[in-house]
Amino acid sequence: MKRTYPSCVCSKVTEDWFGQPLADPYAWLKDKNDPAVLDYVKRQNEYTDGYFSCLPVKEKIAALKASKLPELPFGLCACGGGLIGSMQEDGDYKVVFLDKGLEPTGFFTAPEALRDRLVFRAVPCPKREDVFALMTQVPGASRPNLTVVSRKEGSVLLDIGMVFSFAWSAENGRLYYSSSESDAEKQTSHSVFFSYDPFSGKTEKEYEDGSPAIFGQVHPSVDGRFVLAMVCQDYSHARWIAIDAQSGESFCLTKENVEWTYIDSLGDTHYFITLSEAAHGAVIAVKNDGRAETVLPEDENLILEEGFSVQGKLFVMGRENVSARLVSVASGRSFPLPSAFGTLNLTGRDRENVYLSFESFVDAPQIVRFDGETWKTVRAACADRREDIVVEQSFAPSAGDGTLIPYYLVRRRDAEKNGDQPVLAYAYGGYNISMPPNYTEAVTQTVVSRWVEKGGIYVHINNRGGNEYGPAWHVDGMGMRKRHCYEDFIGVIEKVISDGWTRKGKVGICGCSNGGLLMSALVTMRPDLWGAVIDSVPHTDMIHFSQDDRGPMYITEYGNPRESKEMFEYLLSYSPYHNVKKTAYPPTYIQTGEMDNNVPPYHGKKLAARMQAETTGDAPILLRVLAEGSHDRGKGEAYWQTIAEMQCFLEEHLMKNAQ
Repeated sequence: MKRTYPSCVCSKVTEDWFGQPLADPYAWLKDKNDPAVLDYVKRQNEYTDGYFSCLPVKEKIAALKASKLPELPFGLCACGGGLIGSMQEDGDYKVVFLDKGLEPTGFFTAPEALRDRLVFRAVPCPKREDVFALMTQVPGASRPNLTVVSRKEGSVLLDIGMVFSFAWSAENGRLYYSSSESDAEKQTSHSVFFSYDPFSGKTEKEYEDGSPAIFGQVHPSVDGRFVLAMVCQDYSHARWIAIDAQSGESFCLTKENVEWTYIDSLGDTHYFITLSEAAHGAVIAVKNDGRAETVLPEDENLILEEGFSVQGKLFVMGRENVSARLVSVASGRSFPLPSAFGTLNLTGRDRENVYLSFESFVDAPQIVRFDGETWKTVRAACADRREDIVVEQSFAPSAGDGTLIPYYLVRRRDAEKNGDQPVLAYAYGGYNISMPPNYTEAVTQTVVSRWVEKGGIYVHINNRGGNEYGPAWHVDGMGMRKRHCYEDFIGVIEKVISDGWTRKGKVGICGCSNGGLLMSALVTMRPDLWGAVIDSVPHTDMIHFSQDDRGPMYITEYGNPRESKEMFEYLLSYSPYHNVKKTAYPPTYIQTGEMDNNVPPYHGKKLAARMQAETTGDAPILLRVLAEGSHDRGKGEAYWQTIAEMQCFLEEHLMKNAQ
C-alpha cells in the first residue's frame, strides 16, 4: 500500500531551454523563507519524526555516544610552548590548545563580538603572540570569514568575508589572504591577494591579474621567506606567483594554468609536485624566473599527492592503487606504514617536526610525529586493530565503458558468499579529490569494523572524478563524462552481486555533497539495485545549480547548462530531479540543511517532493531538513539525532536478518 505523504503543490512552471520546454513543478520550493515552504518543511519533518518514532533512535543515540572514539586534533601549528589545532566533536568545531603529547590544555575562546560565529581554525601571529587569525562562519553565509582578533584586548582587528585561505609569514609577521568574488548571473569569478599588518592595521593589495579564478589560496614557505599565491582556474589547474615577504616583490612562476601542488621553498627555489609534466607526478624545483628542473622523476606505480619539508629534507606522500605511501625526495626510499591499505595526511607541524595522521579500515586514526628520520605515534583514537577482519582490493568493469574500477571489500574472515549479505557502499567521485581507506564511513559515521562485526560487508568505491589515478581519472568523471561516475558505481555493485556476496535490494548506499549527487543519480538510474539510500546535502537539480551562489565555481566541474544545447542535454540526461519517473523507489533518506552555504537546501526538497509524488511502491521516501544545519549532518544534539536516524534506517532495511 502506497504511503500518504504530506501534501505538496505541483505547479505548472515550464521553462524554455534551447527550444525545449522543461517542467519544474517544484520550483516554488527554492525560496526557503517563503511561508508555504516553511510549512512544507515543517510537515515533512513531522512525517519523518513519525517514521522514526517506531525505531530505537534514542537507544541508538545513547549507544553512539557511549562508544564514540576520542576526536583527534588537526591543522596543528606551534603556539607558545605547545601547539594549537582544531577538533570536530558532535558535528561542531572547537579550537584547542595542546601540549607536546597532543593532550588538550585549554580551549580557544573568541571575543564576545563573535559569540554567534562558528570558529573553524585559529593560527597565532608569529610576531604578536596575542593576535590570532581565525576562519569563522556567519550562520547562513555563503562564504567563510577571515577574522583577526587580539586575545589580550578581546577585540576584533579585521573581519573580511569571501575568504578561502590565509597564512602568516614568519618573516615579516604579515597575514596573507585571498578574497574571491563571484557573479552567479554573469557566471564569473576572480581572486585578489592581500596582506594585513597587525601592528599598523594597514591592508595592502599584493597581487591581482583580473583573470578568471574560482578561488585563490596562499601557501607560506616554512621559513617565512616566501608566500605562494595559487590562482585557481578550476579544481585542478592554477597559476602560481611567489611573493617575497622580505622585499614584497612578486615572481610569476607559471605563464599558463598548471596542475602543481606546492611542497616548500628552500632558499630561492620552490618545490612542487607536477601532474602537468608527469601524469603520475614528479617533483620539480622552480626558480623565480620560472625555470624548472626535475628532482624526483615520475614513478608509474605511484601517484604523488602532497609533500612537505622537515629539517631541510623534502618528502612526498602518494598512492599506489589508492593506498598511501611516504617517499623521500632525495633518496626515493619509501617508509613503512602500519597497514598496506591506509590513508596518510599531513595534519600540521611545529618548529622541528611534522605531524601526520594515519588510518585504515581496521586501524583507528592515529597521529605520528616525524622529524625526517624517526616516526613516533603521539596519540591514537584507540589501540584496537581488527585481525579478524579481511580487507580485499579488487577491480570491476564500469557498467558504461568497461573501465576497470578499484574498490575495497571489507568483511569478516568467516563471511560466506550466500548471496544475502547486507552491504553498505560509499563513494564520492568528484572535484579531483581521492577517497582512500577510512576507519569511519564519512556520511553516517558508521565505524567500518563495527558494521562488519554485525554481519555486514563494507564496499568502498574509487569511481572516476576523483584523483586516485591522477588528472586523467578526474577528467574522465567530470563535465561531459560525469555519467562515468555513476556507471562505475553500478558496475562495482553488479560485480559484488555476481561474485555471490549479496543481491539486489540488499545494498545500502550513502554519499554527501557531490557524493549526494551520486546517490541521487543512482536512485533514479537504478532504483532496483538498492535496499536503502542515504542522500545527504545533495545537488539534485543539475539545470538550475549554475544559478546558485556558488554556481560559477561548480560549473568548472559539472559544466554549464547555459553554455550549449549539447551541455544542457547531457546534464539533463542524469539530473536526478528531472529523471524521477513512475516506479517503485527503494527506502530513501534525504537530508539537507537550511543554512547550507555550499548546496542550497532546495535541491533536497525538490527531489523528495518529486520522488514522493511519483513512487509506486510503499518504501519510505523521507526528507529531514535541519533548521540550523549547514553543509553537514548538524551540530550538537541535532548531529546525534541525524546520525542515529541514518544508522537506524540502514539497519531497519538491511540488517534484520544479518548473521
